[in-house]
Amino acid sequence: MFESTKRVLILGNKPYYNLNLNKIIDSFDVIHRFNMCLPGQNNGTKFGNLGMCGHMYQNFVRRPLSKKQIIKTYSSDMSPIFLSCWYDFFQENKEKFDSIYREIVWRGSNGLLRKFGSPHRFSKLLSVGHSAVMRSWAASNDTYVCGFTLCDNEIRKTMGEEDEFALVKNQGHGYHSFSDERDILAWLHNNKKIDASLCMLEDTEELSLKTNTYNTEPSQYILDLLKRSRHENTG
Repeated sequence: MFESTKRVLILGNKPYYNLNLNKIIDSFDVIHRFNMCLPGQNNGTKFGNLGMCGHMYQNFVRRPLSKKQIIKTYSSDMSPIFLSCWYDFFQENKEKFDSIYREIVWRGSNGLLRKFGSPHRFSKLLSVGHSAVMRSWAASNDTYVCGFTLCDNEIRKTMGEEDEFALVKNQGHGYHSFSDERDILAWLHNNKKIDASLCMLEDTEELSLKTNTYNTEPSQYILDLLKRSRHENTG
């Protein structure tokens, strides 16, 4: 699942409406997407691997629900229109993913953070994306992260998510701690365990990096990748 000899991109579902990242994301060897992702939405055209949380894997893969049941189950979180579209997309395109797997939350995360001297810990259940980041790091992969939130003043909202639901989650309610996940992602980047430079990108047509309270700095590899992408788009 996670190969240590290749550049692995852990790709979140943060929407980009103005910035086209297709070429940049497609340049990675291995891509992991999560839950209700939609490739080809300025977020790369490669399908890659699809990791799903337990209930989503159950409802879409192990014992699939009907479209009507899916909308009923997730309509408090996601737009019914998005759910309907994603259900159809998944049925028509699921064979295009390299693999579809259940992302089991890795229990060794806090122990690994402690071992390497991080002052931060996960106080709640890891989201599937952050679980994949930790597992990839533990496997000594060349791990890159994109589409995750690094700024505390930024509403963490995924494609198709209802505004009210996203706001409640960002206020600290729910199964995950967004503040823990931001702290740990930034620490991993600043201590060169993983590369989260692409999480600094702003959603603007021109490539632009956003500063944050963690003072994260983009890696030279990502700066060169962005430079090549800019040159290809203008050349």
